[in-house]
Amino acid sequence: MTKYDYVISDLPIYKAALLDDWDSVSELFEQEPDLMTKQITYWWETPLIIAVGTNRSHRFVEKLIERIVAVGAQDRMFVTSYGGNNPLHYAAKVGNTAAARLLVEQNLDMTRVPNPYHNTPLKLAAWHGHKETLEYLLTVTRDLLPGEEGVSPYTGVAGGDLITLTIMAGFYDVALEIIDLHPNIVLESDRNGKTALQILAQKPEIFPSGSRLGFWGLIPVKKSKATTQVKILPRIFNKFSAGFWSALHYVVFVAPTIKNIHDIKVNNKLSSSLVERICKIVIEKVDHDITWSILGSAITTAVKYGTHELIEECILTYPGIIWYDVGGFYLFLAAIKQRQERVYNLVHQMSGHKVFAATQLDGEENENALHIAAKLAPPHRLNVVTGAALQMQRELQWFQEVEKFIEPSYKEDLNKKGQTPRMVFTDAHKGLLAEGQQWMKDTASSCTVVAALLVTMAFAAAFTLPGGNQDDGNPMFLTYNTFMLFIVSDAIALFSSSTSVLMFLGILTSRYAEDDFLYALPKRLTIGLLSLFMSIASTLIAFSSALALVLKDKVSWIAAPLIIATSIPMCLFGLLQFPLLVELVNSTYGRSVFRQQNARRIH
Repeated sequence: MTKYDYVISDLPIYKAALLDDWDSVSELFEQEPDLMTKQITYWWETPLIIAVGTNRSHRFVEKLIERIVAVGAQDRMFVTSYGGNNPLHYAAKVGNTAAARLLVEQNLDMTRVPNPYHNTPLKLAAWHGHKETLEYLLTVTRDLLPGEEGVSPYTGVAGGDLITLTIMAGFYDVALEIIDLHPNIVLESDRNGKTALQILAQKPEIFPSGSRLGFWGLIPVKKSKATTQVKILPRIFNKFSAGFWSALHYVVFVAPTIKNIHDIKVNNKLSSSLVERICKIVIEKVDHDITWSILGSAITTAVKYGTHELIEECILTYPGIIWYDVGGFYLFLAAIKQRQERVYNLVHQMSGHKVFAATQLDGEENENALHIAAKLAPPHRLNVVTGAALQMQRELQWFQEVEKFIEPSYKEDLNKKGQTPRMVFTDAHKGLLAEGQQWMKDTASSCTVVAALLVTMAFAAAFTLPGGNQDDGNPMFLTYNTFMLFIVSDAIALFSSSTSVLMFLGILTSRYAEDDFLYALPKRLTIGLLSLFMSIASTLIAFSSALALVLKDKVSWIAAPLIIATSIPMCLFGLLQFPLLVELVNSTYGRSVFRQQNARRIH
């Protein structure tokens, strides 16, 4: 028999393990017990490893373990595959909790045995996102006792990997349990040199500011071990609110959405609890180097991702962390560089630090805060708004905000290249200015064509009245209410489309200076789009009313279908253009992104 011929001869065992067919191999194992622990595949997998890895062959696993124990071959039960993984590693990888329980019952110490890549079953369950298996293994994987030899799964890189992988998998309640049992695990770094607080910092979507639930934020959160109920409405309405949302859980189309939003809110509470717990553990060590390193590295990550809740908690825990070097900048300048307005607002609210923050300089380039605000935003922050024109507007808003904050003398300061902040802004935004100009022209040109067509139709309709005129020149349907609706809607269509044409022509003939993108151009585009929408709606109403007048004697039921048909193009226009219109209005006339936040007061 050649080297790998056994793979073919043992194929029936392989298939039986895959298909949970214990009966077909039971007699074979009874005759040749060694086959139960033999490596039968090219990758040295045993029947037990194969069956555990399927996460379906549960009866096969149970019977096989019973037979191995019966023949006294427990010492061969945890034979590893070619990659060095034993059956418990496979159970953790695939989330086979049932098999993990059976295996742990045979040898509890195997829970701490790593594979050649230093991965314990505990870590593998977290890595592959198997919550049930992870929770079970946490209950049976004990730490090292004082004086006991070996590697603890809760300290060093192993501990850092465990807590960061658990957080990355989204198991925030489990992460809290791990921290409660092993508080020092938050001080450990994983194989990539990151702590638990850093991993939380790069997940802004799990914090309230990153969820943006709006109206859906009213959904109450049920009480649990890890979180308490959110008090949203006054107490008098709490029971009504809870009952209303509970009833929605039973609506077929709404239930999945409600559950998803409820889960988001639970994660919001758990993430906040995690950050508070970690910061408390860190500060209780009364070790400045540990505090500086862990909190500082976390706010460095948080500034990039805009996780301002985490930064706020770090500053509340240790106010001095405001002066941590964030990639060559202090927190205030880093927030400007990364265009994170929530972080900027947070620092701006700090009465004890903002005066000093305003005088910070970048030593290498001799640039102040306004020079940094004048540079182009990072791509991931530039794309938070739609279109190059609105991106240019956002950049101008940032520049003006920082300009109001810094010392007046800094506005004309020169950097090492001999440039003032305004010169830096002009030079850095040449490309974006050109893109914004082209975006505005393309949008205005397209809309002008539509608006001009509507002007022509509305003007012609005023002199081509439905039903014609009587001998005395009066319209045939002058006394009908529907005719008055036609006249009024046609007039509105003409006036609004004319206004739209004028606004878009104003955009096309603009000088496209930098400051025009702040208010002038967005204002014209907003008015133009609103007028165009009003014109389209009025034109459709005028057409429908004219058709209803002409067919009133022949088709009496025409009104209802016409109303439905009229609403279709209006809805389409709204779906396609309304998001842009809302963004235009919010960015130009809405509440500024630079404002006092609903945050705890930091002095």
